[in-house]
Amino acid sequence: MSLRILALDTSTEACTVALLREDEVIERHEEAGRDAALRILPLIDSVLAEAGCQLSELTVLAAGIGPG
Repeated sequence: MSLRILALDTSTEACTVALLREDEVIERHEEAGRDAALRILPLIDSVLAEAGCQLSELTVLAAGIGPG
């Protein structure tokens, strides 16, 4: 199985999702403000769909833990 890391960050006004698959990075970034909870799942779905990857195929889940 190849390395697949899904990284999430909603610790600021921005909402960012990135998938590292071998040597390729697929990412989405939106200025979501207080709507990050509403935007994060569609961004995850978009990144996974572009990569042709399922949640069950992820090797690591990383989350940014910032202020607030």
